Amino acid sequence: MNSSNIEAIDFSLLYTLQKRASSANRRKNPEDWDKKAWEMNVNIHEGYYNDKMEEKIDLSDAETILDVGCGPGTFALRFAPKVKHAYAFDFSPKMLEVLHHNASERGVENLTSFCIDLEKEWRGVPLCDVVIASRCLEVDNIASVLQKLHHQAKKRVYLTFKEGRSFLSDEILEVMGREIIPKPDYIYLLNILYGMGIRAKVDFIDPGNDGYKMATLEEYIYSLTWAQDGLSPEEEARARAYYLEYTATICQDNFLRIHLPASSL
Repeated sequence: MNSSNIEAIDFSLLYTLQKRASSANRRKNPEDWDKKAWEMNVNIHEGYYNDKMEEKIDLSDAETILDVGCGPGTFALRFAPKVKHAYAFDFSPKMLEVLHHNASERGVENLTSFCIDLEKEWRGVPLCDVVIASRCLEVDNIASVLQKLHHQAKKRVYLTFKEGRSFLSDEILEVMGREIIPKPDYIYLLNILYGMGIRAKVDFIDPGNDGYKMATLEEYIYSLTWAQDGLSPEEEARARAYYLEYTATICQDNFLRIHLPASSL
C-alpha cells in the first residue's frame, strides 16, 4: 500500500528549524526561573486557565500523577488530594522550594519532587497514571520530550502549548516596532505526535479573563522585557507611551491589559 506524502514531512526538523530561526529562541535557564519563583507564586494557582485544565483532566481511574515543569506546584498541589501520590519535577531549585512551602501550607503530604531538566534524563521519576505538562514545552528537541511524556504515562498525557505567533499580541509588537520571526506553535506538536502514531485530541483553552494581565506601568514593562528577552531603549519608550495613552483614553482604573494567546490542549 502506498504511503501518504505527509509521511515524508519531518515535522520534528521543521520545529527545530523554526525554533532556531525565531527572533526569541533563547530558552530561559534555571537561574532565570529561580528569580521569578516567588513572584509567580502569587497569582498562578487560581484562574480561568487552571479551572479549564481541571475540567479536561480525567483522574477517575488514576492513583498517581506527574506534573512536569511543575513550577510552584500549580497542578501537583491542585490534584494531589485526588490521588494516592503526586510527583513533580522542575529544573529550578527555587521553584521546588516554593512548591514544598506551598505543600506545607496546604497540608499536602503525598508529594515527591525531583530537580530535573525535562530535556535531560528523567532519572528516578516513576511511571504515573496521568502525566501533565502545562505551558512548559518551549524546548529545543520537542520530539524527544514528547516521546518521554508518552513513555512516562501509564494511561494519559495532558499537555498545553501556545496557539499563535507570540506570547504578546500583534498590537503590542506593532506599537514597539518589534518584528518577530515566530516560534513554532501547537500544530507542529500535533503533527509530530501523528508521526509517532498518536492521534491526539485537541481542545483550545481561550485565555478568558486570565488572558489579560492587570499591570502598573513598571509591571507592564517588566512583563514585556521578560517575554522578549529584553527591550531596546526605543522599544521601551514606545511601550511606555502606548501604556500612558491607553490608560488615559480607555481605562478608568489605571491598568493595561496585556493579551495572551490561546493554548491548545
